[in-house]
Amino acid sequence: MSAARQTKAQRFEQLAAPLERQVYFTCLHMMGNPQDAEDCAQEALLKAFRKLDSFRGDAQFSTWLYTLATRTCLDALRKRREAFSLDALAEEGFEIPDEQAEIFLRLEEKERKAALRQAITQLPADFRAAVVLVDLQGLPYREAARALDIPEGTLKSRVSRARNTLYKILLKHGELFLAEDRLSGERRDG
Repeated sequence: MSAARQTKAQRFEQLAAPLERQVYFTCLHMMGNPQDAEDCAQEALLKAFRKLDSFRGDAQFSTWLYTLATRTCLDALRKRREAFSLDALAEEGFEIPDEQAEIFLRLEEKERKAALRQAITQLPADFRAAVVLVDLQGLPYREAARALDIPEGTLKSRVSRARNTLYKILLKHGELFLAEDRLSGERRDG
């Protein structure tokens, strides 16, 4: 390996290694399953390595990398044009004795997270990308808009509409998400 190529590999490793996990989780939220997420994350990182010389530093490296990951996922979603079903939300039920309330709370939280992950996969790809970058990855609106190559106002609109759509989807799981339906003895996390 030449010195220049080794320098590029070292630079890429220094910039990308701390972000690999976030790239994978971005892809997981976009794609909805671990296999597709791994494929997209790997493809995005490979694209990033190949295009490293084109990174100008106008934005943070993380924003640039999220852009590549999100676009890779959007391309994959367009190719598969998968229709998501609410039936996929059904999970196995468990009988938990009352004296094991803490186990029940952990199980409920796990079900809540699974329902949210599944609900995110039901969003249109553009909405999904916006909500993943802003709400799950914590990017500021300006960086997320830059990553998606859209105006900031458009991003805010997509995030708002995605949140409203998620709210409607999750209402179908009222037992998991509505505070007034919770038992008075259950712990409430803020």
